[in-house]
Amino acid sequence: MLEISRKTLSLEPEEVIELERVITDEDPAGALVFLKRCVYRKLLGSQENRLKSHLDGCRDPVSRFSALNK
Repeated sequence: MLEISRKTLSLEPEEVIELERVITDEDPAGALVFLKRCVYRKLLGSQENRLKSHLDGCRDPVSRFSALNK
């Protein structure tokens, strides 16, 4: 799952040409392919191997703390 935050992506010259082609041709199928292959892949790649806080866990720390102190 992607982290919802502001990101900056850089496109290679070939990707800019492809984006221009998709926009000029008004190609919805090509636009979807471009988004999946270029934009989404780069967003996923930018979030791989990022440091995670111990607070990002899937457990509820309040209920665990309450259960331990009973």
